[in-house]
Amino acid sequence: MTDAYTEAEKIQWEWLNNHPIQDKDQELKATETASKIPLKGAHGKRMRRSPSAWEFPLPEEEIDLHGYVSGEAVAAVENLMDGMEKAGLHILRIIHGGGNPDYGNVKHIIDRSCRTIWKNRIVFYRTEPDNAGSSILKLSQVPQPVEKSHKKRR
Repeated sequence: MTDAYTEAEKIQWEWLNNHPIQDKDQELKATETASKIPLKGAHGKRMRRSPSAWEFPLPEEEIDLHGYVSGEAVAAVENLMDGMEKAGLHILRIIHGGGNPDYGNVKHIIDRSCRTIWKNRIVFYRTEPDNAGSSILKLSQVPQPVEKSHKKRR
């Protein structure tokens, strides 16, 4: 064999010497480990998660409160919550809009009602991460009443 290369082979060898082969699998593994978010910060404090990383339950029912004034909105949501409890449903999406002060601000009255009036009926209430105009509400499971037998004691 001779060490004489053709002009095309010389160009190819020159290109390979200037452009080393990369192991893309190894690079991918390095970026995956670097992208993991630590649960604790530098001082040991628990780091807050981004709202978009929250795990929201999928709604089973939905109500749109556009066009309602605050009193009507509270009554409509409460009525729907009663019906959901009877039907055995627990997760409700409330579409309340972002909050327009000129129109009664339905979002604020729903937020306040969840903190006060309905606090014993609700286990989860949050504004959706990517949509400030709607919230997810999860009703607590109402324990079924236990029927007692009516036997006489002697």
